[in-house]
Amino acid sequence: MQRFSLLLGAIVAMPGLLQAQPNWWEAEPLRIIDLGTSFTQLDSYDPAKLAARKAELGYNAEHLEIMRMPGGLDDRGFFFRSKVAGAHNPDYLQRYAPEAHKHGLRTLIYFNVHWYTVKFAGQHPDWRMMRENGKPLDGVYDTGADFCVNTPWREWVFQVLRDLAAYPIDGIFYDGPVYRADTCYCRSCRTKYRQRYGEEMPSKAQRTGKDFARLLEFQAGSLKDFLHDSRVILKGIRPDLALYMNGGVRGANWATGRFNRDLIAEQDLLGSEGGFLNGDLTRVPLWKPGLTARLLETQAGGKPTIIFSAAGHKPWTFSILPGPELRLLYAGTIANAAGVWFGLTPFEFEEPEMADLTDMNRFLEKNKAYFTKTKSAAKVAVVWSEVTANFYAGAEAQLIDIDRTAQRSNVGNLDGEFAGITESLLRAHVPFDVIDDVTLQKEPLDRYKAIFLPNVACMSDRVASRLRRFVEEGGNLFADFETSLYDETGIRRDDFALSSVFGVSAGKGIAGPLRWDYLKPVTAPKLTAGITRKMIPSTAYYVRTLPGEGEVAWKFTVPLAGRYDGVPNVSADPGLVIRRLGKGLVVYMPGDLGNSINTYHTPELMQLTVNAGAQLGDSPVRVENAPGPVEVVARQQESRLLVHLVNFTGEMTRPIRKIVPVSNVRLTVEGRYTKARALWTGRALPVVNGSVTLPILQEYDVIVFE
Repeated sequence: MQRFSLLLGAIVAMPGLLQAQPNWWEAEPLRIIDLGTSFTQLDSYDPAKLAARKAELGYNAEHLEIMRMPGGLDDRGFFFRSKVAGAHNPDYLQRYAPEAHKHGLRTLIYFNVHWYTVKFAGQHPDWRMMRENGKPLDGVYDTGADFCVNTPWREWVFQVLRDLAAYPIDGIFYDGPVYRADTCYCRSCRTKYRQRYGEEMPSKAQRTGKDFARLLEFQAGSLKDFLHDSRVILKGIRPDLALYMNGGVRGANWATGRFNRDLIAEQDLLGSEGGFLNGDLTRVPLWKPGLTARLLETQAGGKPTIIFSAAGHKPWTFSILPGPELRLLYAGTIANAAGVWFGLTPFEFEEPEMADLTDMNRFLEKNKAYFTKTKSAAKVAVVWSEVTANFYAGAEAQLIDIDRTAQRSNVGNLDGEFAGITESLLRAHVPFDVIDDVTLQKEPLDRYKAIFLPNVACMSDRVASRLRRFVEEGGNLFADFETSLYDETGIRRDDFALSSVFGVSAGKGIAGPLRWDYLKPVTAPKLTAGITRKMIPSTAYYVRTLPGEGEVAWKFTVPLAGRYDGVPNVSADPGLVIRRLGKGLVVYMPGDLGNSINTYHTPELMQLTVNAGAQLGDSPVRVENAPGPVEVVARQQESRLLVHLVNFTGEMTRPIRKIVPVSNVRLTVEGRYTKARALWTGRALPVVNGSVTLPILQEYDVIVFE
């Protein structure tokens, strides 16, 4: 008894000993490598040399491809022991897993659950994903098929999980599962839907209304059920096994069912393909990884996030981006508090560019204390509305290429709206978060000084009410185009839900496309400082509105019949409306401001957005002597302020082959900070009246204020 009392006293005397220790995936930022060995002969690699090489490149975790997949997965490509294997291959996993652990590599098995060979699908017709027309899904990645989570296929997957968990691995990564734009209407789904809702499944072709909302709920719920059962199996074998999937994108996930807010409850991490660069890169935002990471942080509920980046320039599988692009993909990810994942093929594995990723890995390993348990210091938020992306007629589904089934509507293009507003703020060095509909619906908003709504067309009455209260209590709001003109299921209202907030009412219809027309300033509020033109190129479209209690600062001009058709007259249509409401300020632009900026980069429209960010927001850092393509991220960690600088200044083309260094970047911060240090160079920076000067900025640096 005395010994027990002494032991208990010792435990009580050591604060924190009884606190739950973090899971391994939470202890430090993950640096994950995925070497595409599934397209080759897996057992041709020496396990000891392969694991050693991955560790030498600076990775601390991996997605291990242990199933051969040319043309899709089947049951004949397992290089481990399984009760459902259709062929017995060498047990490479038994040889490899211990070697990975010797070198400090955490091994998550890559398990593709959305791409199967046509032959294997033919052997299991009752597993197949079905189109609305009753035909099985084909053409997945041009050559394959897919199975549905509600069919008996799930039991096959669960047996594979049990077999894999018998090895000394660290977790499972699901690539998928997903629905497609016109699936799944298999017998299992129809039966489950009928049992749950008492009616037949509606069509995916009608993308508005309560029936469509219920269908999305059902498909996301089916994925969640699948993840839940997977999680129960894995955690029942070993609680320290991690589980996560290739999550929803910053886009419309209506076709796939991958709603991160719903699915995160059954995952240990949240990941998304924010670093896959495809096609004409001059049309891909420089800061794509960082924007995705900001949204994932909002959706993850405090769990770690991962940005998946491909080393190749897609759609070429066996290619590699230049070193500066790889470093920027990495920097944009970790600056925004996400872990990194790089997908490589064996063709790229020994290329010189691997040294660029190794440099970044070693930097993160050395400075991991500054990347753990941080939180955003931003006072500005930009909304990415997945509800609008799913239900709004002007939005395009962000699907993989095989699923593109409809022409894009440029009226109210949501991706363009978001891209234009965020680019303006990024180029003005305004730190901001990316928040979502759930944030607006039920999470605290008072940490923000300003919220930007880039055509958040679909909005519930509850969100509209909360935004009105946000403004009345001192917050500022900036919105454009059809924001709040539709309800949360895509049904058009007679007027904006935020009409009384904007100070205007919706009129009849949308004007446009306007090809050579203008906006005319009629007053000169502070918000338009620096904009001196008498005629400002118009947005491409605008909502016809009726003036109300707001100040009309700009008006649209009467459309010209031709570009040389004389000086246009001023119309009665408001072009920029400013309203004081309670303690806050509201700015509303009836035009598709963000999309027009994204298309034309009109200086005056960008300046308007920049002014709004500076005047309505409250930045924790002011940056001088830095060009626009320097992303600025401000994060906090106990008594520290960490300012991340990502330099995208290249040679005016992409892929970026050479970064132009920036000299003497000056940063001024609020707070009583007496010390500052640049992490990349390790040099101390003198703090004078809250300001420091960074002598040289290459691709990336972090200034730590203490």
